[in-house]
Amino acid sequence: MFFSLYPTDPPDVRDAVVAAARDHSQEHAVFTSLHIPEAQRLTAFVDDLRDLHKREGLTFCADISPVTLQRLGLGLEDLGQLRDAGVRWVRIDFGFAPDEIARIALTGGFRVAVNASTVTDAELDALSGVDLVGWHNFYPRPETGLTTEFVAAQNALFAQRGRDVFVFLPGERTFRAPLHLGLPMLEEHRHRNAYVTYLHLADAFPTAHRVFAEGVPHPQHLAWIEHFEATGEVTVPLTGITPAASTLLEGTWRVRIEQTGVSERLEGTRGLTPPTEWINADYRERGSLQMDLDSYGRYAGEVHLMLRDAPLDPRQARIADIAAPYRGVVDRLRLTRTVRFVTAP
Repeated sequence: MFFSLYPTDPPDVRDAVVAAARDHSQEHAVFTSLHIPEAQRLTAFVDDLRDLHKREGLTFCADISPVTLQRLGLGLEDLGQLRDAGVRWVRIDFGFAPDEIARIALTGGFRVAVNASTVTDAELDALSGVDLVGWHNFYPRPETGLTTEFVAAQNALFAQRGRDVFVFLPGERTFRAPLHLGLPMLEEHRHRNAYVTYLHLADAFPTAHRVFAEGVPHPQHLAWIEHFEATGEVTVPLTGITPAASTLLEGTWRVRIEQTGVSERLEGTRGLTPPTEWINADYRERGSLQMDLDSYGRYAGEVHLMLRDAPLDPRQARIADIAAPYRGVVDRLRLTRTVRFVTAP
């Protein structure tokens, strides 16, 4: 996974991002921007990047535009000077023609990222000789973010050419200036927690590289994300666990992906001892875990994870619920057949 650092970030955010990139990113690569209008000290920020590159081993993908050249006093052929500051990729959002992009790549020795949210088929054809990747945009103003379907269609342009794609997810602890309202790529991610958002991106765009657009996520969410990346297991935080179920649900379980539309069953639970006491809700709520009782005969003990709300069944007992902030995990189960239940923080 990748993180992002900006000239407008306060010192505490910068320190947190640097630590996260150093300790939690195998690539040690950081996205940054060298053409934010609000940035007041761009030359000094490049010096900061140079220090981080030499001291922490970080490298950078820098968003650039003609404004960058003007503010840094550089020409196209001079952009190679940014390599000394650890810049190994440049992201071209706007302002450069295909021949200029090719010159930037050649003279600077850069890998080039183009704005995957706006690029066209014809523009990609014009850049066929450049070491190219797609890197999507993010949208600070509410109601301007993209749809999943649009991003999938844009990603297909790069897949057809065997090119990598990078997608953004917003932060959740600190938010970048000037609006401080988050930096989602997809509008539906605005204001959601980073863990559920990350799983949605992994589900919707499994081959894309995922980038935190700002700051760092909550430590618990980062730990769950790293666990998913290392093992493929989706961590499912539970609440309202009955005493009998607290031990029963510990560890890792496999989910039978059968698309019943009502629930999915946990493999290996049939034959477990059903609880003798439980407290049902008004209905079998989406995200709850329901266990078959003895009246279901040979199915007794089997645990069902509810995919949608359903009426109560007198032959089932509620034994736990997915914690409310993480109910979106239910939609991500097709990512993997393996889930790890934990007690919600």
